[in-house]
Amino acid sequence: MTDHTATYRTTAKGQAEIAARPGVLKAGTKGLLAAIGQRATVAELRARFPHAGDIGGALALLVKDGYLERLPEAPAGPAAASALETFLSERPKEPTLQQLQQAESTLSGARRLKAGYRISIINHPEKPLPSHSGDKHVVLVIDSHEAEALAAARALMQDGFDVRGAATRAEIAAALAKTPLPDLIIMDVDLRDMVGLDVLGKLREHPEFKDTPIIVVTARAEREDIVAALAYGASGYLNKPVAPKALVRYTRDALGLD
Repeated sequence: MTDHTATYRTTAKGQAEIAARPGVLKAGTKGLLAAIGQRATVAELRARFPHAGDIGGALALLVKDGYLERLPEAPAGPAAASALETFLSERPKEPTLQQLQQAESTLSGARRLKAGYRISIINHPEKPLPSHSGDKHVVLVIDSHEAEALAAARALMQDGFDVRGAATRAEIAAALAKTPLPDLIIMDVDLRDMVGLDVLGKLREHPEFKDTPIIVVTARAEREDIVAALAYGASGYLNKPVAPKALVRYTRDALGLD
């Protein structure tokens, strides 16, 4: 399993290899080495080289051969949380026409909407998603409704998940800055000091969270609300109320655990 938060830098041997002509390493591996420089995370490298294949495996070999070293992990501090809070305060890009059409297509695949109908759209991965910690999956619950958030957290913890909670921009940023990264995010779109869809859109623009499953759980069940959430990148959409046991089942489904 690759830790997307792991940070690497080139060693003296790596710097010498970058300068050598032609050197020992293949061109692609040498380009990866040069891109790392003094500091780069796995997530940053994946964002820069989206078609590079097994970056984690390549990094492990470079470390083994002495071209790279992995920097010790530091606990998330105020600077990391502050940077995320600033990032989340920005407006996200509007969904493209293609994203809107895909959202409409996904919704049309569900049963026709009608009064009182419970919406439950969940994207099922082809295989189980590994946890960032290598142990329990971490679920971040973003919800301004304290009672509902506590009920969800209690059910998830009883099922073996590690759970974080957040309700405001500062709390969301702090929770996202912690390691290990959340493996799945459950969020309402009605938040105290932010527009939930903006949070969703910005997370999809961030290299660390662009592929993280995000389930929108909200009281809103109008067609335009669902289309907007799916177009902004929601992996699932559930409308409240959702029984805690059902939420656990949907969470497991979105992680491919069932």
